[in-house]
Amino acid sequence: MEEQLHPATATQTYVTVILPLAVPKTFTYEVPEPLVPEVDFGKRVEVEFGKAKRYSALILEVTNTPPEAYQPKLLLSVIDESPIVNETQVRLWRWIADYYLCTLGEVMNAALPANLKLSSETILSLSPLFGQDFSDLNDQEYLIAEALTIQKEITIDDVRGILQRKTVYPLIRRMLDKRILYLKEDLKQKYKPKTIGCVRLQDPYASQPKLLEEAFAKLSRSTRQVEALMAYVQISRGLDHVRKQDVYDKAGVDSTVLRALEKKGIFELYEHEVSRIGGYEETTIEASTLSDQQTQAMAAIRAGFEDNKPVLLHGVTGSGKTRVYIELIQEAIDRGEQVLYLLPEIALTTQIVSRLERVFGDDITVYHSRLNNNERVELWNSVLNGKPVLLGARSALFLPFSKLGLIVVDEEHDPSFKQYDPNPRYNARDAAVFLAHLHGAKVILGTATPSLESFSNTKKDKYRLVEMPERFGGLQLPEIRIVDAKQELKERKLQSHFTSVLIDALKTTLEQGQQAILFQNRRGYSPTYRCTTCGWHAECIQCDVSLTYHKYHNNLRCHYCGYQTNLPSACPACGDKKLVIKGFGTEKIEDELKIYLPEARIARMDLDTVRGKHAHARLINDFEEGRTDILVGTQMVTKGLDFEKVAVVGVLSADQLLQFPDFRAGERAFQLMLQVAGRAGRKHKRGQVIIQAFNTTSPVLREVLAGDYPGFFTREMMERNQFQYPPYVRLIRITLKHTKPATVNDGAKLFEKVLKKRLGDWAMGPAVPYVSRIRSYYLLDFMIKVPKDPKKLAYAKASIREATEYLNQAKGLSNVRVSVDVDPY
Repeated sequence: MEEQLHPATATQTYVTVILPLAVPKTFTYEVPEPLVPEVDFGKRVEVEFGKAKRYSALILEVTNTPPEAYQPKLLLSVIDESPIVNETQVRLWRWIADYYLCTLGEVMNAALPANLKLSSETILSLSPLFGQDFSDLNDQEYLIAEALTIQKEITIDDVRGILQRKTVYPLIRRMLDKRILYLKEDLKQKYKPKTIGCVRLQDPYASQPKLLEEAFAKLSRSTRQVEALMAYVQISRGLDHVRKQDVYDKAGVDSTVLRALEKKGIFELYEHEVSRIGGYEETTIEASTLSDQQTQAMAAIRAGFEDNKPVLLHGVTGSGKTRVYIELIQEAIDRGEQVLYLLPEIALTTQIVSRLERVFGDDITVYHSRLNNNERVELWNSVLNGKPVLLGARSALFLPFSKLGLIVVDEEHDPSFKQYDPNPRYNARDAAVFLAHLHGAKVILGTATPSLESFSNTKKDKYRLVEMPERFGGLQLPEIRIVDAKQELKERKLQSHFTSVLIDALKTTLEQGQQAILFQNRRGYSPTYRCTTCGWHAECIQCDVSLTYHKYHNNLRCHYCGYQTNLPSACPACGDKKLVIKGFGTEKIEDELKIYLPEARIARMDLDTVRGKHAHARLINDFEEGRTDILVGTQMVTKGLDFEKVAVVGVLSADQLLQFPDFRAGERAFQLMLQVAGRAGRKHKRGQVIIQAFNTTSPVLREVLAGDYPGFFTREMMERNQFQYPPYVRLIRITLKHTKPATVNDGAKLFEKVLKKRLGDWAMGPAVPYVSRIRSYYLLDFMIKVPKDPKKLAYAKASIREATEYLNQAKGLSNVRVSVDVDPY
C-alpha cells in the first residue's frame, strides 16, 4: 500500500496543479524524489483527489514551498514526456476564469481534448483500428488488450486491478497514442471521412487507352452509354478523379447508365475521400487578383494593424471579404506565423472551408466537432508543433498556438460565438481579441452586419473601421420588398402562409430555371397543438414550453430537453376531439409549398435534417448542383452559403423575429434579414428579397429595406442608452435552479438580500424567466447592470461570489445551483 502523506523536508519539491473539476482553487502535491527530474510546467500528472478518485491534473508551478493550510498528498506519476500546454494558453484560461466567473478547472475541461483528461471512471475499449496481433505489445499492454477482448469495456480502476499497480496513467497514454485503446466516447462518434461518388475506367481500358475504341464499339447499340463514356473522356483530361455528378450533368444520364457500364467492365464506381467539411471538391487554385476595393481595404487594414488596433471589416454580403482574409493569411504564413480563422459554426460554413483549402492545401487544418478524441489530440499536437493555419469554431481558441500572428473572426456578430452552457460561458470574439493581445497578434473582425458593441468600439477609436460597400464585380445589391401580409389577408390573397407576391415570384423563378431560399426561424411543423373547446395546449412535462408538432415523425417534441410523446387522440383536459395545430415551422412550409408549386423540388435545412454526418453537405450539394429548386430553412440558410442561381429569397415571418422578448431582438432581426437577403443574386444578376410581415411599421424593416446600417445603429444606440443596455453598461445574468420551486424561491430571497445590500440599484430580480422550467429545474433570474468601469465590474463580481458562497453555506439551500453569465448575449 502506498503511503499518501509524507512529512515535508527543507529541500522537498512540490507542484501546484489545476484539477479538471469546478473547484475554486489550485492544489499542491508533494513530488517523490524519483519524479523530481520529470516535473515541469504544462505536463499532466496523476493525482489522487478526494477519498479515492484519481485525475490527470496539469502542472502550473514547480516550487519548494509547501501549502500552509493542508498536508499535501504524494504525486503518483508524471504522464507526459513534454508539456502539452504553454504559458500563454494558461494566461488565457486565467483571464476567462476571472472575467466569466468560473473556475480554472472548468476552463481546462473545455480546453483539453477528452483523451488528455483521464479519471478513475474513464471507460476504455479496444480500438477498432487494432487487430488481433499482440506481438508488438509489452507484458502490461498485452494484459490490458487481452482483458478487453473478453470484457469489451473496462475502467481505469479495472486496469489497476489487472496490473496490481496504482500508477497506470502513463501506460494508458502510450496505449492511446498507439491507437490500441479508445475512450468509450470515441465509439459514439465513429469518424467517417467525407467522400464523393467518382467514376474511373476499369482495366484494360485504364492502362491501355487505345482500347477505348473497342469499348465504344461494344456500346454501339446504347446511345446513352456511348454519351456517358464520351462525357467521361472529355471531363477526365487532366483530372485525377471524375465525379459521377459531372458525368450525369454533361451526358444527361442517370445512375442506371453508369451501373450498366460497370456491369460491362468499362467503368468502376468508387468513393473518393475529400475534405471532411468541404461541400464539394475542386482543384487547387491560385488566389484571384485583388479588386480595387479589396486593394484599398488591404491598405486600410495594414494601417490599423500598425496602430496595434483590432480591425472591423464592414463589407456588404458578396463584397469579397474572404479574398481579403486569404491575402492576410498568406502574408502571415510568409512571415512564419500561425493563423487562427474563427467561424461561428463549422458545420454551416461548407463553402468557405472548401475555398480556403483549395488555396492553402496542407497548410490549413480544420478543427470541428466531428473529429474523434484521438484525432483531436493529433490536431492539438500539430498546432503545438507550429501548424500554419487553423480553422475552427469557438473552441479552437484553446489550441496551443506558439507563434500566433493573425486571428480572423468571420461573421463577428453571430450569436454562435457565445458559449451558453456549461461553464465557461465565454464569447469567442471577445476572447479572441484578448488572445491576440497576449500573443502580440493582429486581429480582424469581419461581417456585413456588425454587432453594436464592435461598431461602437470603432466610434471610440478602440477598433479601426474598414468598409467595403460594393459587391465584388460591381453586382447590385438585391432588391428588397416588404409585403403587408395583413393587407393580403384582408383582401383574401394570402394563401396559407404565403403572400401572392411571394408565390408569383417563386413561380417566375422556377419558370426561368432559377432557385429560391425561404427563411423561417422555427423548425418543426407547428409550434402549438391546442384544443379549440377548452384552450388546453400540449406542454413538455419537464419544461414550461409548448411541444412542437413534427409531422414527419407524427409526434410532439420539446426543443429544450428533447422530450417526445405521441399525439393525444382527444383533449386530456375536456375529452373533446377538436384538436388543432397553430403556427408554422419549416416542416409545414415545405409541406404546403408542394400544394402551390407541385412541380418544384423542395428541400429543408434545419436541425432535424442535418443531424447526420453528411446530411448538411448533401443538402448543399443538391442545391448547388441544381437538384433542388427551393431550399426552406432556419437561420442555417443565412450562413456561409454562396449559390449562383438564387434569384429569390423569402423571409416568411419578420414579426416572429421582431417580437421576441429580448433587448437584442431588433439587432438580431436586422442582422438575420440582411444576411439571408445577401444570399440572393450573388453571381450574375440582381436578386430579389421578399419580406412578409403583419406589422410593416417597424423601423427595423425600414432600415433593412434601405440597407441602412448607420441609421439602424444610431436609432438602436439611442434606445440602448435610454434604457441602459449594452454597450452602455455591462450585463451579468445570474440563474438559480432547483427541482423544487419552494427551495429555489427561498434561495433567491437569501441571494437577493446579499446582492441588494452590496449592489443596490445595479441588481434587479429575482424574476421568473421567459421559460421558467427546463429539464425539471425551476429557474429564477437576477440581472446586474454594471456601469462600464473595470473597478465597478470587479466589485460586482466579488459581490456575486460572496452571495453564492453565502447561499452554499445556508442550511437546506446548498444544493441550489447558481449559474453566472457575464455578457449574456
